[in-house]
Amino acid sequence: MDKKVPDFINDLEIILSSHTVLVDAKQSLHILFNSTPYGCAKDYPVAVVHETKRIKEDEALKYFKENYLLDEEGYSYEEYPLSDLAHISLNTPQYIQNVSYMLSTEKKMPEPSFFNKLKGDYWKKLKSVEGLEAVIDISTLTPETSDCEAEETLRAIIRKRKEVHQLKKIAFIWIVEVNGKNENISTVMKHYFEENVMIVKNGRKNYYVGWSTPLQDINMRYFVCPPE
Repeated sequence: MDKKVPDFINDLEIILSSHTVLVDAKQSLHILFNSTPYGCAKDYPVAVVHETKRIKEDEALKYFKENYLLDEEGYSYEEYPLSDLAHISLNTPQYIQNVSYMLSTEKKMPEPSFFNKLKGDYWKKLKSVEGLEAVIDISTLTPETSDCEAEETLRAIIRKRKEVHQLKKIAFIWIVEVNGKNENISTVMKHYFEENVMIVKNGRKNYYVGWSTPLQDINMRYFVCPPE
């Protein structure tokens, strides 16, 4: 029995085929999702540095202390206002992990909370994905990009997302924007996403889309271009 295509994929197809997306899909996808029932946030935080001793730069440590971003024992908090997380992203981006876009089941995005599994962990990671639907990453490649280069790009993104274990429970979408055509990207998409792929043509651009529901179902064991 064929799997039903998720509603957010149908919405994404409409968005990518619209004239508005041609302005800059990579920067405005969250705005374009306003016309759907879903919420969409750009640069959604999924991990924050766990403790003082992990912060190596004096200026970064000063920033955390002066802005009361660490508790009295030198640990980061489980919860921060979104404004604090945005400021951390701006001032010390090396100490926070954001996904390109996060899709939520409702318009109001859930506020993230973080936890550490072990005392010595480098990161406090996202505690729950309740209310979250999918992680979306967008890459811009060229008509000349090889299948090996496309695969390397995708595998790097997947590895990064799987490091935050809660994200494995929700969907993952990879969008590749190409000013032209590239069959190598289709080859890589089909290898990792199987039948869950589509191509949306819009003017001179092609948007190659692959998705997995959930992320953890993507098989990383086999390669298009096996390492030598």
